[in-house]
Amino acid sequence: MTCLHLPPVPASVRAARHWAAPLLPADVRDPVVLVISELVTNAVAVDTAAGTGNDIEVELVVDPAGRHVTLTVTDASDRPLPDAPVTVPADKDGGRGLLLVHALADDHGWIPRPRGGKRVWALFRSLAAPPRRGAPCPERLERADA
Repeated sequence: MTCLHLPPVPASVRAARHWAAPLLPADVRDPVVLVISELVTNAVAVDTAAGTGNDIEVELVVDPAGRHVTLTVTDASDRPLPDAPVTVPADKDGGRGLLLVHALADDHGWIPRPRGGKRVWALFRSLAAPPRRGAPCPERLERADA
């Protein structure tokens, strides 16, 4: 497991993509990086609207034995993740992120965080071993009783 903490600013989207790409198996690199872009963009937008200033956490779990990659991105919203839209009007600037996540990930969803906000996750099946390991995530301090 590797993780990255980023400020809730637009430049974090690019930083997350560049951090994750070398950690991913080649067969899922492009879809995972695209989904990271979408989920971090959403997390930045949610934090901007909420004004929390909380860091965004991006977590990758590359499991060569199970042949999958799990991506998790935190955001400051307690609102459930909406269903992916079936279509998005061509003249609309946004609204395609969850459609892309739904199309590219083998599974996805969200879980609430004990102290507010949520973790949005996506699972990708992989056939390749990861190229290298990153730094481990620090121990979690979030507990239901905290």
